[in-house]
Amino acid sequence: MNDMDRMLIEHECRKLMLNYCQHVDHLAPDAFANLFTEDAFYNPAAHPEMNGRAEILEWIKAYPKNRRARHCSVNQIVEVIDADNATGTSYAMVFRQENPVEGTPSPNVAPRAVVEYRDKFRRTTEGWRIAERQYQYDFLQAE
Repeated sequence: MNDMDRMLIEHECRKLMLNYCQHVDHLAPDAFANLFTEDAFYNPAAHPEMNGRAEILEWIKAYPKNRRARHCSVNQIVEVIDADNATGTSYAMVFRQENPVEGTPSPNVAPRAVVEYRDKFRRTTEGWRIAERQYQYDFLQAE
């Protein structure tokens, strides 16, 4: 594999990491679920694990609508395994406001959590997708 092919894979996988945050924050269920392979394994901290895009779609459709959230993704590292597989890790600082007032900035300025994502990516006929995402809370603010 040449350097350009490796860089393109890294770019596509990092884009999945960033779009994950955008789609969960802006409650775009179809776009969110489409980030994953049809047979994806998703194990979010403090939630039951999910198998497959259909389960992930149902979970994100039920995501609370009465909150404003922002996931700030950082330290994205992608390791290319071969032309069809890669792994990655990243952190996200998660800010959240319950029952926000539209048009008013949130008074909560400290992150609610810092999480570490561990990903497996796979090239599919639809392009690169998340085949597995697991994460854990590294820091969690008391509610």
